[in-house]
Amino acid sequence: MSAPPPNDSADVRAADVRRDNGRANDEPADDARFAARLRAAVVYYLPSVVVMLALVVVWQLGVQWLGVKEYILPTPLSALRTLGDPNYRWTANFLATLYSVLGAFALSAVLGVVLAIVIVWNDLLMRTVMPVLILFNTLPKIALAPLFVVWLGYGIWPNIVIGTTIAFFPMVVNTAVGLASAEPEMLDLVKTLRASRWKVLTKIRFPNAVPYIFVGLKLNATMSVIGALVGEFVASEKGLGSLIITGGVTMQTASIFASLTLISVLGLVLYGLVVAVEHVVAPWALRG
Repeated sequence: MSAPPPNDSADVRAADVRRDNGRANDEPADDARFAARLRAAVVYYLPSVVVMLALVVVWQLGVQWLGVKEYILPTPLSALRTLGDPNYRWTANFLATLYSVLGAFALSAVLGVVLAIVIVWNDLLMRTVMPVLILFNTLPKIALAPLFVVWLGYGIWPNIVIGTTIAFFPMVVNTAVGLASAEPEMLDLVKTLRASRWKVLTKIRFPNAVPYIFVGLKLNATMSVIGALVGEFVASEKGLGSLIITGGVTMQTASIFASLTLISVLGLVLYGLVVAVEHVVAPWALRG
């Protein structure tokens, strides 16, 4: 008498039940991990938020109690009210600064990584390129700004170029340090395997440099904002930097503080995006 055939449908149903149970068990664990990360973030950033809020409150109350005139030092509420004034065309000016900052950030990041690779590729290139970069970095960028205006004209491109000249050097240095600090034992091993320079760069040096690259990107995020504003001070008819110059001439101090508030928010958001990408791309570096 032959054995009954296996019940395939029952096996499939049992596998589906086990899979569903596994997913149900994973969901609470994921929620717990997310809640733990959220609590850790709140605990980490809460002191700085409290300090900043306290400074704003002291500023507001101090100006009111001391009777400081608004054209000398406006209150935070006055600066916030200015953000609602349509005469300043906040949206158009903020977007002009945003494009300049993002352009300088992207260009300096790419240029910094490329120059770092060139520097680390061999000793001759390092001895040739690095002194030129150091010499260029010692030049006052505000003095170069009029030249970029002559060469590129008025508009967004001088702001991007000026921002790039200010922000790219930390990117170069940090990336070059990361590329050059690969473990000597690992480099000796791949040499014995006759790996090409490109393989060594992409498989050994570049993964080792990822944490250093993100350090350079964090510096780049703040310095690109500074560089774009320098460009707007010199060579722009719109943007938050232009509003600051106009506010200084007309003694509209509240508009200056409102512009500085938007600039600070822009820099913080860009820095936060870099940190968020770092958590996704290189969480092991953060743990280290």
